[in-house]
Amino acid sequence: MNLEEIRALRRALHGCPEQSGRETRTRAMLMDFLRDRTELELRPCGAGFYAARREPEGAKPPIALRADYDALALLGGGAAHLCGHDGHAAALCGTILSLERERLDRDVFFLFQPAEETGAGAPGCLELFERERVARIYGAHNLPGYPLGQVFTRPGTFACGSRGVTLAFQGWPTHAAYPEHGLSPATAVGRLLGALPELARAERYSGMTLCTVVGAQLGERAFGTAAAQGEVWLTLRAERDGDLERLFADILGLAQELAGEYGLGFTHEVQDVFPATVNDPDCARLVLDRCGGRELPAPMRWSEDFGHYLRRCPGAFFGIGAGEGCPPLHTKDYQYPDELLEPAIEAFRQILLG
Repeated sequence: MNLEEIRALRRALHGCPEQSGRETRTRAMLMDFLRDRTELELRPCGAGFYAARREPEGAKPPIALRADYDALALLGGGAAHLCGHDGHAAALCGTILSLERERLDRDVFFLFQPAEETGAGAPGCLELFERERVARIYGAHNLPGYPLGQVFTRPGTFACGSRGVTLAFQGWPTHAAYPEHGLSPATAVGRLLGALPELARAERYSGMTLCTVVGAQLGERAFGTAAAQGEVWLTLRAERDGDLERLFADILGLAQELAGEYGLGFTHEVQDVFPATVNDPDCARLVLDRCGGRELPAPMRWSEDFGHYLRRCPGAFFGIGAGEGCPPLHTKDYQYPDELLEPAIEAFRQILLG
């Protein structure tokens, strides 16, 4: 394997960031890279693809390794690789090339997945488990703020489950001089926002549970008209899926109750759904043992759609330190460090050769 070639691939991917669900150039670039350098079978999988390395006399259970490749959507439009998925995809390509002369004694499926940022990518790629006899699946994410190249994971929940929720209240408008002639959702929205801290109180749940108000809108900036509609936008997050379901049910129930009390119309939407990423204990210990890993004391608060795979198949997700001075994920100064590519490739190699 030529490590400089993998660095060049990472930089090329970094230079063509595409939003979740729109990664056509990125997908083509990765497939062309593998076609030009390997003889692996490339097959579509959801909106992504996988590269299959089949061993006719494989004695060990088949394994899948996964990398994502979408970029982060920017508020002003466009996208940027501010989460390191360019590095994840390049490292998986590097792993493939590094194993060309290795005997693996098992089938290996290298899954390249789009749309992780929105949680939409993994559900579409679950067809991998219907087509292939995958016995274990592993994936990794870079971790800014942690020692460069150091592997971290834990048995049980590695990353929290989360979902976005929109709660919409509908009344009817009136002149601002005669608010009594209309129906405003202002009081219902205010009471709902005031109740959220109690609904998310830690003592009510078995693990970390969080409700974050990401935004709210009430009426319009039109001073002659009283507010007639209101929305509250929340991100719910929990270490355990059962706690997440309970928090969601309690908030939804209160919103419906308030709407009924004030005679308001009410609808809700759920988006960006991520189940908790729950590692199989044996798979997590294999990562710790083979990669010289350190056990995390608590789950990561952020979410990963890798949790969909772990509901279908035993496996483990782990982090690799991107450097203690590396800027945080999703910030304007973040970029996947090229120095991390070699440790990431080696971690995947150790899992496959173990």
